Amino acid sequence: MENEERLDFTRSFAINTAASDGVERNTCRTQLLARCALPDGDGGEREYFLGKECIGEYMYQERGIAQEPTAEVCIIFSADDSSLLKKFANHERDVVQAGEMTVARKSFDGSDANWTALSFALRRVGVRPLRTVDDIIEATLGGEPMVGRTTIASEDGAVVLDYPISYVNIHPPDQRFQVDVGPILYPDGESDGAFAVERLQLAYVMYNELDRAEFAIRRPTQVAPASPAETLHYSEVIRRLARSELFSLGG
Repeated sequence: MENEERLDFTRSFAINTAASDGVERNTCRTQLLARCALPDGDGGEREYFLGKECIGEYMYQERGIAQEPTAEVCIIFSADDSSLLKKFANHERDVVQAGEMTVARKSFDGSDANWTALSFALRRVGVRPLRTVDDIIEATLGGEPMVGRTTIASEDGAVVLDYPISYVNIHPPDQRFQVDVGPILYPDGESDGAFAVERLQLAYVMYNELDRAEFAIRRPTQVAPASPAETLHYSEVIRRLARSELFSLGG
């Protein structure tokens, strides 16, 4: 397709402002790692973006910035509903807070905070489709920035996953390639959450053929067989038919 464009994830961001007790406290710019487009039931789609993770922090203190115990924090953004995910060492402490932009979310210190503004700075650029294994090998060895798109058929319509190709394997003598990228967003059809964003799980996508893919889904996972302790880990592997495409950025 001529003049095709895709997101340049290195230059795409979500920008949100948070307030506590009606007073704006902070504006955060978060780099986007992946995009997921879900069918909206009316022939269109709803976009969701996975933000880069950070460590839970107290804002603008001279010392004692890190919240302890530490937590990995990331957000799934959309123009409608979004979800804040906090992962601690022990799964029992994990926090998932989904809702609309104005919903009050509980902070680490017990106070409530809500977003007062959310916008997206999305940089789309022209791309060159990598249609053959030779194209993929050449772009890989040439150091070209690459993005991928995996499309999954569903009863409601196509689910489209976009992501940067940050890791790829090739073996030119046998004309082989293999993509292994994550985290991305994967739709969980079994979720019964009140918000569409709760259908989305963090995952890795892997494939060495363009008509099927494997997904390693992040789930609560028992740490050891004899222990009740759990953590979040990419422990569930799903294999399914899917159409994947690779592109070189810059046309």
